[in-house]
Amino acid sequence: MIRSGCVVLVAMLLVTGCASVPKESVTPGGKPDALWQARRTELEALTQWQLSGRVAIRTADSGTSANLRWEKEAQQTQIDLFGPFGGGKIRLWVDPVNARLRDGQGRIFEAPSASQALFDATGWHIPFEALGYWIRGLPAPGEIRSMQTDARGALVTLSQAGWDIAYREYGAFGETVLPRKIRISAWPETVQALSTRGELAGDTLVVKLLLERWLGFASAAQTEQ
Repeated sequence: MIRSGCVVLVAMLLVTGCASVPKESVTPGGKPDALWQARRTELEALTQWQLSGRVAIRTADSGTSANLRWEKEAQQTQIDLFGPFGGGKIRLWVDPVNARLRDGQGRIFEAPSASQALFDATGWHIPFEALGYWIRGLPAPGEIRSMQTDARGALVTLSQAGWDIAYREYGAFGETVLPRKIRISAWPETVQALSTRGELAGDTLVVKLLLERWLGFASAAQTEQ
């Protein structure tokens, strides 16, 4: 059950003047687009990163948000959430075996995954395991229900692992174009499964990300949609 006392969802920053890019469909069973394949190879090589921005979560009747800092190096990951999200500062340490979370009161939570540790501590859901791929503009391992790329080979939409991912905006971070605004919506069956377990009330679960810095680079003034 979502905990009471959470603040109302803070709206993500809006950026105007974005240029539209023609979309091209790519089906998992079809012939891969050459631009997408080249881009995928480049992004798969991005296995270490530092990023910062904001994350917001909305359910049918409540929401919350936080500042986000995410650092990944080799097999170790550290995720910090600052602000009203769960109260105070939350830090997650993740390795291939388990996850450990320290909340704003200094309490420690351990779980097999980062998403489970976060839920145990706060009652909120973020699919961190797949999100490490989605934030780079990549599908996570496993079955893909559908996906769509634009004329540059960048993902526009992706549907897999119980979620629909919409890439609302890309930005130039240094010499690399990476996602800047992402909207992730749980499938109805995902919401129903969480509701059945008593971990969610209502019929809506949406996670929004605004990534303002990637790999030490602030996003360029001109963003791309």
